[in-house]
Amino acid sequence: MVQTAYATKPSDGLTNLPISCKILDMRYGIGDKHKVLRGFDAPNACSLLEQCSDLTLHLEYIPQCDDTLLEDVANRTAEMKLQSLGFVVGANQHLTTDTDKSSYLLWGCKPKTVKVSSTINTEYIITVDFSVKEVVSVSSDTYTLSCGTEPAVLTGAYLAFNVAGSIAKSAGATAYVTESVDININHNLIDKYDHDSLIKQYCIEGAYDIDGSVDISLNEGGRVHMNEILDQTEFDLTISMGGAGCPVITIPDCKWKSGELDINISGDILADSAPYTGKPSDGDIQAIVA
Repeated sequence: MVQTAYATKPSDGLTNLPISCKILDMRYGIGDKHKVLRGFDAPNACSLLEQCSDLTLHLEYIPQCDDTLLEDVANRTAEMKLQSLGFVVGANQHLTTDTDKSSYLLWGCKPKTVKVSSTINTEYIITVDFSVKEVVSVSSDTYTLSCGTEPAVLTGAYLAFNVAGSIAKSAGATAYVTESVDININHNLIDKYDHDSLIKQYCIEGAYDIDGSVDISLNEGGRVHMNEILDQTEFDLTISMGGAGCPVITIPDCKWKSGELDINISGDILADSAPYTGKPSDGDIQAIVA
């Protein structure tokens, strides 16, 4: 769910959105909840001091053509803010007895890091790590948490590296052969607590960092690519994750960070796992994913 405000618990008034039919991992975590105190007069602990609740959520999924979550976690608003999201997570949902089930409603979720990756003959994997403000849990069916009805599942094709998509550098192909791609977005979030509460009060967006790597063939013996590194030639990197209507990631004003030309006896093509760094402007940050 896309929340109306960071601190507002999701309710029936919000629209529930599907993530994917293929969620690989969803991990809700609680940071250290106490600190050991001890005095110099004994070796044993004298107290366990309660600590602030540092809640996190880890999500891995295979995106589909009609995916909407990637846009919500990668892009920022015109004010350079992130959408605050709510999630419903259910465990043991196929069991009959309600007391054997667990359902969690997490809100105030902002993405700390976003990773998109794929390689030959592999589906795209999107990995997001969230900072979470608060959570409530019940022992019943997932949608008894006062947050609306279960959304219809996505119907779009699963997005894979070799199917219908393309990877382009400025106007042309990245290389004759592109074997993998990795994209990393770091929002550098800063969690803030007040003196009279154990709950996060704010989650501040920090610097917007975007980088990654692509495994590419070194065309014409690598001369063009190596010169681009030395000259720090700027280019736009565009990753179309599927056919028409599927997510497109555009990283503007990239430069290659480093490179190696390795001529050896393997008999394989000349290739490089080429790291890059993007330098999008404010307007670009609002539309990295479209």
